[in-house]
Amino acid sequence: MSNKLRSFAEETDTNPKWIILDGDLDANWIESMNSVMDDNKILTLASNERINLKPHMRLIFEIRNLKFATPATVSRAGILYISDSNGY
Repeated sequence: MSNKLRSFAEETDTNPKWIILDGDLDANWIESMNSVMDDNKILTLASNERINLKPHMRLIFEIRNLKFATPATVSRAGILYISDSNGY
C-alpha cells in the first residue's frame, strides 16, 4: 500500500485516485493509519519516511464491523452503515 500511495503522490496528474481496502481492521495496523486520516494527511512509515496525501487521493475502508477500531480511528473516518436486512 505504501508503494501505491507513494506512486500516486508523485504523479502530476490530479485526476481522482482511490484506494479501496476491503477486509477486517487490525488494531495495530489501523492505528498507524490515523495520521493519514487526520488533518495532516501524512503517512509515516516505520522507516520514518513520510508520504503526503494530495487532495486528489482518497482511501476507502470496507469493513464488516468496528470491533477493533479505537475512538481515535472512528473520529477520523466518515462512516456509512449498510444493513443486510430489509429494515428501512
